[in-house]
Amino acid sequence: METAEITALTVVFFIAAVEICCFFVISKLRGRSYPLCVVMPVFAGDNELPQRLDYIGSLVEEGSVLAENILLIDYGGTAEQIELCRKFCNSHHAAEMILPEEMEKAMKNYLHFMV
Repeated sequence: METAEITALTVVFFIAAVEICCFFVISKLRGRSYPLCVVMPVFAGDNELPQRLDYIGSLVEEGSVLAENILLIDYGGTAEQIELCRKFCNSHHAAEMILPEEMEKAMKNYLHFMV
């Protein structure tokens, strides 16, 4: 074999070895990543709620947030806001609408789910 062929094969084998090592390292790191719980209060005076929900939804859909659970907490939201939150919960299986008194129970369920 010529020197150019040997060099090319060496480079290809080196790149393949690095890719395999990175694959195993990244898969081990993913096993150690912890999912998040997104908590968002819903207040009557929040005029930007639709934009917030769209933003959270887009982050979850593109996979840039490892949110296992999205809790929308009703702190006296308007009827329109509550309906918007219900639609959001229907379209995102990880989302849940709760009342403030249910917060402790929801967080205990979430932590129990992770263990």
